[in-house]
Amino acid sequence: MKLKLYIILGLICYAWLVNAQQQTLFTNFINNPFLYNPAYAGVFQGQEYALQYRQQWNGFEDAPRTAYLNGYGTLKKKPNMAIGGTVMNDRVGLLNQTAFSGAYAYHLKLNKNYKLGFGISAGAAQYNVKIYDAKPYPTDLDDPFLRSNILNANVFDANAGLYLYSSKFFFSFSSLSLVSSRINWSNANGKLTAHNYVSTGYNFTLDKKKKEWVLQPSILARFNSPAPYQIEGNLKLTYKNSYWVAFNYRQNASLSGMIGATIMDQFTVAYAYDYTTTQLQNYSTGSHEIVLKFSKAAKKLKTTTDKVLDADEEEFNNIDNSIKSNLKNKKTEDEKK
Repeated sequence: MKLKLYIILGLICYAWLVNAQQQTLFTNFINNPFLYNPAYAGVFQGQEYALQYRQQWNGFEDAPRTAYLNGYGTLKKKPNMAIGGTVMNDRVGLLNQTAFSGAYAYHLKLNKNYKLGFGISAGAAQYNVKIYDAKPYPTDLDDPFLRSNILNANVFDANAGLYLYSSKFFFSFSSLSLVSSRINWSNANGKLTAHNYVSTGYNFTLDKKKKEWVLQPSILARFNSPAPYQIEGNLKLTYKNSYWVAFNYRQNASLSGMIGATIMDQFTVAYAYDYTTTQLQNYSTGSHEIVLKFSKAAKKLKTTTDKVLDADEEEFNNIDNSIKSNLKNKKTEDEKK
């Protein structure tokens, strides 16, 4: 009976938590902005796929573990549009969440430097409590409640965002869990609450001649009532657009260091370590996060002018090859004589 009481109590606590921070806190979002904003899909012209894993509060048994797979691609005939999707699994103790969604983004060119992206995504999530993984008291082994293998709850979810950007600057605003769907358990109820994210950053070229070193300061603010807002500051130093180190400060939570590299302009690997600055540091050795990303640039569509030039070049090559063939045949005939 105690086990049943504890699980019900846990669900009630969860029902309270759904009014607090529900979204996973990722440190490496600067290398995968699509995590928090569907409007980012299509900023990179081509295809991008990322696998991200976070192990939070290492040292705690059954601490949060999150795996996140996302990707998008621009449309071949309409490169200002992109479609993508995400699959996520998050586990905390007996509670397991699996979610998936599809995304669409449209990018509008404002002038020669700036573009504005609009993005939406929608999907569903399933929450379950695996009772069979519980460790009951000896006196609860015969409790009929243990015969319930899994408690389930399903919920619809939707997100939207804006992304203003140029080669040096970006400003992002997004809202996740817009519809505030209810989560109905057999013994408790809760609901998703909207999580709002605002971030901005700027790229400073440190060496004007070679342009190999770029420093990017950025800031992220998250809001979801009634939880207090939280701000993160980032500083990223990149060399030759291929190697970087970064530092992050999460308000009243952690200090982080990041390192990463891009190989052959396609394969990216990044790692982040969070050092907890709260009292949790007495019990946890920190959090770890890794990102693996694959990028493939789209082939540039040819303009009408390019097609005319290609046709002219092909015609010239045909004439040139014809002349060469005639000269070769004439030389052969002369040799025979």
